[in-house]
Amino acid sequence: MEPQEIESHNLAVAHLWEHFRAGVNERVPVTFATDEYVWLNLTGHTFREFYTDPRVQLDVQLAGQAWFAETVVHDQRLGPPAECWTVVPRFWMDECEGLGCEIVVQENDFAWERPVRADKGQLLRRLADLDPREMVLGSRLWGLYEAMRNLADGMTYRDLPVRIYFPGGGTHGLFTVTCQVRGAERFCLDLKEDPDFAYELLGLVADKTLARIRAWHELAATGTELPMSGMWGMADDALQLISADTYRRLVLPHHERMYSAMTSGDRHMHLCGYAQQHFEALYHELGIVSLEGPGTFVDHGALLEAMPRLRLGAQCDHTVLMLGPEAEISRMMRGMLSDAARKPGRFSISGFLVRQTPLEHVRAMYEAGKRYGVIGDAVETP
Repeated sequence: MEPQEIESHNLAVAHLWEHFRAGVNERVPVTFATDEYVWLNLTGHTFREFYTDPRVQLDVQLAGQAWFAETVVHDQRLGPPAECWTVVPRFWMDECEGLGCEIVVQENDFAWERPVRADKGQLLRRLADLDPREMVLGSRLWGLYEAMRNLADGMTYRDLPVRIYFPGGGTHGLFTVTCQVRGAERFCLDLKEDPDFAYELLGLVADKTLARIRAWHELAATGTELPMSGMWGMADDALQLISADTYRRLVLPHHERMYSAMTSGDRHMHLCGYAQQHFEALYHELGIVSLEGPGTFVDHGALLEAMPRLRLGAQCDHTVLMLGPEAEISRMMRGMLSDAARKPGRFSISGFLVRQTPLEHVRAMYEAGKRYGVIGDAVETP
């Protein structure tokens, strides 16, 4: 794109999000994201290098951000950031490693965890004895954070300063992390066969998660006091494994305790997969007003109609985005952008890029979003 086109795009995007926040946007925003799975392919580094070498991770994140900002046209700013590059150190297995899981760092794929080898009593005692400060200070993520801060001190990248942001303010989810610690199959059996143990285990994981977050804020000197007044949220993708009744009885009370400890403001949750059995409880009982993740199999319009305070960030079918063809991508977007779903200030769509996702498909999805996402007009099926 020519410089004037980039400037025009960025101005239009800024207005779109300003209007979205005010609830008067005239089009549904469409955005994309990716991660180190793509960045490492671009830069020629391995997953092991990325997770173990802070210099590699810093360089890969900066190169990946720059490539994305210059290449992917969507409803975000094109080109370099306005003030600085912000890098958040990442080691996805940090939480479960702190809770006792053995982590397998692979050469050319994501790291993964082995559940803790302990009987029920031993596991509860191990978790109860964990010191949150030691969990943080002894973690690989803290090591990456400290090293990357030192590397970025006074550093510029493409004539802009580099800022390292602390990575310890959230969680991948209470139920999800508990499944990692115990083993998903075994913990699902616990829910049925020994619900008292399952409830106690979830409570301990919630306690240690909150203590770890507080310790991160303290050690990183963020100045944040909990509960905060702004929005806070978590992912919890493994909730798709359980029924609505099991969620209400065994997980919801701990979720409520965690959200109350973290924020007095709005509550957000990210849920991938087939988790629509929980939407009623999340909205009416937990007070979630921002939900990210529901895919093409969810009736987004009906969900927005039934929950008038909900803001919904839907996800496209990432496999369709990858495989196409473009006509199928267009049909997917038309199906998601129904008359009922196109609510100003309440509905947006995102897509996720993997290594095999052609940029032509990304452009096709964005153009279909602009074509079918106009609010207030009837859109005809092609």
